[in-house]
Amino acid sequence: MSDITDGIGRRAVLQTLMGGAAGALALPAVATAHPMTEHLHDQKKVTTADQKAHATSWKPEFLDQHQVDTVRVLAEKIVPGSTPVKSAEFIDSLLAVDTQANQEKFLQALGAFEALAIGQAKVAWRSLSDADQIALLTKASTATAAPPRRSADPVAPSSAEGPLTIRDHFELLKGWISGAYYSSEPGMRELGWTGNVFHDKFVGCEHGTH
Repeated sequence: MSDITDGIGRRAVLQTLMGGAAGALALPAVATAHPMTEHLHDQKKVTTADQKAHATSWKPEFLDQHQVDTVRVLAEKIVPGSTPVKSAEFIDSLLAVDTQANQEKFLQALGAFEALAIGQAKVAWRSLSDADQIALLTKASTATAAPPRRSADPVAPSSAEGPLTIRDHFELLKGWISGAYYSSEPGMRELGWTGNVFHDKFVGCEHGTH
């Protein structure tokens, strides 16, 4: 049996959002090409992942426990309030059914932050002090991203040219985390959802790391 702490669950929230915003789904810090956007358009997948994330018997499906703990700590710093809505657990459930390419990109990004923590303080990310976590996230969020590769096909999405930077890894994780949080009831209420209507425009979030 599940215990959905954010009330009505993500599927109902997303149904309201897509029905009340002309079928659009645009959440803060989640690019249209980000894997999370595709996941959130699949209501069956969202429902299954949400139920698994809130199950009292929840266990990681794709990540190991250390990685889940790392995602949980990162998520809470990037989007405060992520822990109560089970963002880390929700992300793990979606990753378990994602493509191998997206799984590898996620693990690469997570590994980059672990390496950053070890380089800074010789400890894993989850063991860093709050001050060190904030300092490193600030550094990552303001670093230079890899320049986009120009595609011969103007319709095809661009990808990064050359090696990814810590900024690229930050943006990837932020997209996963933001999608997980803002698709929950508390996240939608933060954006102006009153339970049945939205403001004409998202009020946006005021979290410092965004």
